[in-house]
Amino acid sequence: MKAIGLIGLLFIGTLAFGCNDESSQNQGGSGGSGGNSTSATSGGSAGAGVGGSTSSGETFDIIAALTAIPGMEIESDNDTPAGHFFDLLFEQPADHNNPNGQTFKQRISLIHRDVNAPMVLGSTGYALWVYEMEPTALLDANQLIVEHRFFTPSRPDPADWTTLRIAQAAADHHRIVEALKPIYGAKWISTGASKGGMTSVYHRRFYPNDVDGTVAYVAPQSYGDADPRYVDFLNSVGDAACRSALQDLQVEILKRRPAMIALAEAQAGANTYNALGLDGAFDFAVMSLPFAFWQYQKSSLCASVPPVTGTDSQLWDFLDKVSAVDFYNDELFYFFEPYYYQAGVELGYPGSDYSHLDGLLTLPLDADRAKTFVEPGPTKDIVLNPDAMIDIANWLAAEGTKTMFIYGEYDPYSAAAFELGNAADSYRFFVPGGNHGSEISDLLPADQQVAMNALGSWAGQMPKSVPPERLADDRNARSRRFFPHR
Repeated sequence: MKAIGLIGLLFIGTLAFGCNDESSQNQGGSGGSGGNSTSATSGGSAGAGVGGSTSSGETFDIIAALTAIPGMEIESDNDTPAGHFFDLLFEQPADHNNPNGQTFKQRISLIHRDVNAPMVLGSTGYALWVYEMEPTALLDANQLIVEHRFFTPSRPDPADWTTLRIAQAAADHHRIVEALKPIYGAKWISTGASKGGMTSVYHRRFYPNDVDGTVAYVAPQSYGDADPRYVDFLNSVGDAACRSALQDLQVEILKRRPAMIALAEAQAGANTYNALGLDGAFDFAVMSLPFAFWQYQKSSLCASVPPVTGTDSQLWDFLDKVSAVDFYNDELFYFFEPYYYQAGVELGYPGSDYSHLDGLLTLPLDADRAKTFVEPGPTKDIVLNPDAMIDIANWLAAEGTKTMFIYGEYDPYSAAAFELGNAADSYRFFVPGGNHGSEISDLLPADQQVAMNALGSWAGQMPKSVPPERLADDRNARSRRFFPHR
C-alpha cells in the first residue's frame, strides 16, 4: 500500500496557525480556530478589515473582498504573526462538464499577508494539511492550500467517482485562481509535494496560464498499474548490505507472525482492521518495509537495522518506526481511498517484487495493487486509462514551461521522476542522499542557486534566506505528509 507520501503520522495540524478541531477528524486539520474564529458568507462580515495596502497606499479590506466572491464562505479567520489565516469554503461543480448540476464545498486555507505580494497556490493532493510551504517562506508570499476533491469533507454527496479525474481537479484549481486573481494581482507560483506536486503539474497541463511557474517536489510520473521502474530502483538503491539486511529482516519478522500479531493487537487500541484484516495489515506493513525505509529514513539508519537474531521487541520496534502496522487500520484505509481510486484509473502505481516472501504471507504476492485499497461500490470500477499519464508527459516535453522538479536520490519515487524533454525554462534537481522530504533548501549550493534564481524570475522577486529554525519546522512537517508508503 503506497499512497504517495505519507507515513505514520497524518495529523500535521499547523506550524503557526492552530487547528480547527471541528473538521479535523480524518484530515490534518484545517487550521485557524484561534481566538477570532468566526463565520461569514458572501456579503457578510467576519471581523475588521485587514490586508495591508494597495498600490495607491489605501488600506485593503481582505475580508470584504473574500466575502464578495460568489460561492466563497469564510469559516474562520485568525490574525497570527505569520499573516492573517482564513479557513474558506468554495462552491464547486461536482462535474465541470455540467456546471449547472450538483455542487460541493471545497475547503481552502489562505495565509494573507499583502495583496501586492506573490501568491503560492499549494496542493497537498489529499486533505487540507496546513503548513507554510517552502516557496511561501522563500518569497514571503501569500498562500492558498486546496483540499483535493473527494477527500472529506470536500466530496459531493452523493459521490459519482467517475468525476474524480485529474481534469476535474485541475478545473477546481482553475476556478479558485479565477476567483482570487482579481485580489492578488502579483505573480502566482503553484507548488506541492508528492501527490500535491503531481496535482500542480496536472493543473498546469490543462490551464498553463493560470500561474507563472510551478515547483513540484518529489512528484512521480508512474505508468501502468505496476510500474517496473520501482522494482529496479529498490534493487539498486543505497548500500547492497543495507538492502540485504532489510530483506532478511522482512523474512524474519514474518517467521515470527504469532509474536508480531500479539504486539499488533496490544497496540491496536481503538483501531479496527476490518477492511484488510489484522494479518493483512501486518503483511502489507512488512511488504512495504524497504520501500518505506528509503522513502522516509536516512541511509544512516542502515546501521540500526536489527539482526535476525534480535528480540521480538527489537524487530517490532523497527517495523513500527519505519512501516507501522497501524497505518493499515480502517480509518486510514477509507481516508486514502480516493488516492487509490485515482491511482487505479489514471495515476498509475508502483510495481513490486515480493518473491523473497513467498510462502510467508497470508496475502497473494500481487496483492499490492491500487484496487486492493478501494472498497467496491457504484461508480467505483477500477479500469486504468494509460493515456492519462502519457498525455501529461507529452505536454510537459513539448509545451511545458517554467516548471521545476525536486527529487531525493534515495526516494523510491525518484524512479519515476518527470522527464523534462524540451520544456522551456524548466529544471530538475536531485538532492544527494535525499528522501521523500527533499526541498530546494537541501540542494547542493550550485543547484540551489540555480533553483532560487529560477523561482525569483518567475515570482518577480528574489527569494530570501530562510532561518534554520524555519527549515527545521518544515522538515518536521514534511516528514509526515505526501503519499502513504506501501
